[in-house]
Amino acid sequence: MTDFRSWRATHRAMCPEPGPRDLFLVIIINGRRAAIQHADEYERWRVAAERLAASEKCDVKVLPMSGSEMMNFLGIEPAPPQPIANLDPAFREQAVKNCMDVLRECNGSYDREVALDLLGHLGVMQ
Repeated sequence: MTDFRSWRATHRAMCPEPGPRDLFLVIIINGRRAAIQHADEYERWRVAAERLAASEKCDVKVLPMSGSEMMNFLGIEPAPPQPIANLDPAFREQAVKNCMDVLRECNGSYDREVALDLLGHLGVMQ
């Protein structure tokens, strides 16, 4: 079997496009984490990674990650779920506002469904 890896440039950039749930970009240079950026900046970081790999002869990866992938990558363990009745009033108010914003401004059916479900759990909608 032929190994086609030898045909590729030794130093290159790998930049898979973010998926719909990806929020972050982890920039890795020669195997070491260099930065964490917002996924909206993908195009800018892809271009920068390609230029850096070519000019500095290094390997650069721009890796999109979801929130849960990022927590796992950084070794962050989420706290156990707390009853909704125990929410801080200011946090609850902000959560309701965020959900209402999603319902008004978001066209994604999944996001709207999640917002409606959360508003139901918060007792705002029956």
